[in-house]
Amino acid sequence: MKTIPMQTDSKLQVLNCRADERGAALVTMLLLSMLLLAAGGALIVTTSMSASSAIEATAEMQAYYVAEAGMQSALNVLRGNVKPLVTAADRMSLRTAIIPDISNGPANTGDLRFAGWLPYNTRTDPTSLVPVTVGAVTGGYRVTVENLDPDSHIVEYNTSGVIEGSDVATPFQRTFGTVGGADEVTIRYVAEPLTTLTPNPNVNPLTLPSNLGSFVIERPITSTNPGAIIGTTDFELTVTQTKPWAATIIFEATIEAVDIAATSVEVTFRKVSMKADGTTYALNFPAPADVLSLTYTSSPGTTLVPANVTAPDPKRLLIKSYGFGPRGSEKRLEMMVTRVNLEFEAPAGVTFRGASLCTEPLVLDTGASGAKEYSGDDYSIPGPDPTPPPVRPTFGVSACDVDDANAGIKKPGTVNNPKVGVLTSDGSGGTIEQPSYLDNADKARAYLNGLQAKAVSAGRYFNAASGGITVNDPLDSAMFTFVDGNATLTAGSGFLVVTGTLTMRGNTDFKGVILVLGEGKIVRNGGGNGEILGGIIVAKFDRMGSGGFQAPTFETNGGGNSNVQYDSTSVNTAVGSSMSVSGVREF
Repeated sequence: MKTIPMQTDSKLQVLNCRADERGAALVTMLLLSMLLLAAGGALIVTTSMSASSAIEATAEMQAYYVAEAGMQSALNVLRGNVKPLVTAADRMSLRTAIIPDISNGPANTGDLRFAGWLPYNTRTDPTSLVPVTVGAVTGGYRVTVENLDPDSHIVEYNTSGVIEGSDVATPFQRTFGTVGGADEVTIRYVAEPLTTLTPNPNVNPLTLPSNLGSFVIERPITSTNPGAIIGTTDFELTVTQTKPWAATIIFEATIEAVDIAATSVEVTFRKVSMKADGTTYALNFPAPADVLSLTYTSSPGTTLVPANVTAPDPKRLLIKSYGFGPRGSEKRLEMMVTRVNLEFEAPAGVTFRGASLCTEPLVLDTGASGAKEYSGDDYSIPGPDPTPPPVRPTFGVSACDVDDANAGIKKPGTVNNPKVGVLTSDGSGGTIEQPSYLDNADKARAYLNGLQAKAVSAGRYFNAASGGITVNDPLDSAMFTFVDGNATLTAGSGFLVVTGTLTMRGNTDFKGVILVLGEGKIVRNGGGNGEILGGIIVAKFDRMGSGGFQAPTFETNGGGNSNVQYDSTSVNTAVGSSMSVSGVREF
């Protein structure tokens, strides 16, 4: 009989202990398979969701670009680059943009949305869109316009006056002749008290008749001499505006007796219209428009100073653009459009303010090329028909610079007649009216500092202290640009202010206003066939210090056939070019 070893029993015992583990590998395999299946399913879901998200993101991006197109279209309308679709006579501005009958077109008083300027599918439907199609993608946008200066149409002002030779205590009146004598005559200006004008904000232009005070002429009973003498006397009428924006303007005039025996005195104003931060004050006299006749058939005699007051444009608009793309996508953008009010006068094609007290001669060199042309004729009014254009000299200079100006015209045949006009600030001794900010250097400094402040607020101030700035902007996008220092002008349009030396090439193209104030120097180099259309003013003074005007410089080198000519359209566009975008955001 064979004996089984003890270890055999041990093996059996081990096998019996592991009997419950049978099938564990199958379970493990099934668990791993389920995990792999779940991971695979998640991958499939994620992939499909990514593809869907990509499609949605593309649609959303397309809606964003459509909304952006709406904003650009609105800017083009505001800048005057779009012709009206309804009424050809309408002119777009920040004021007309918020007048329903103009913004949306006649008989469409709904939400302001430029329906009179943009090609909506249905102009009278406020939910209509301007269609946008790019390839196979279709969409559309609509814009809305909101006035952020709702009270800009309300004008509030008062006046004051000073008669030359008056007592310090009563600057508004002056007595002529002998006090208590037979030739005593008193002329008194009565100020206009605080006056508030509220025109209809939905009518363009927003003009209301008003008064800028009055004159009183008085003779006592003892004044019986019909030959009383009233000498020519200067008078200043100051308009102090408090609404919508604080500003001050001064009308300058002379008081002169025409016929004392016939009790007739005239007040002759040097300007019949002035602007106070966008508000226009225009004298409303019968012809001639600059003369107010004072009569005193009975003593005292009172004569009003009538005027038409036109409210300014608002300074801020909020433009909202709603863009709609494929798959129901929508994006909304808004931007704030701001502008500043600019004032400019162009007495000549190119105007030079000479040195105070004639201490230095004007430096003028028009160039030796016979192909160049300088002209004060209005480029926008090319011929005498139907109405002769106003006579404006090519160059405007101070009285003591006439000889130097004529000597600086190297090729007389290149300068149109009248070649030289003489600036005057007092209505006598000249042929063209000098802009008031050139009367003295302090006024020029104040004017230049005001332009700088406006440029800073509009985000168009550029400091060129490091060497200079090149201005090279599109000709069809008029902009307000203030360069504090030297500048090189290649191309552009709008309202350009340079405090240093302005350098231009022969092929420089520019449309608008050029002010070179401070260093007062323009240099034109090289050939080319560029055109400078608009108005140019050059004056030299220490803008940060004191003292009077110094001699300005205008030098031309090289050949070419480039032209410099006055253009009223370019000037008007430049004055309205101070519009900028202050900010853009998604909402």
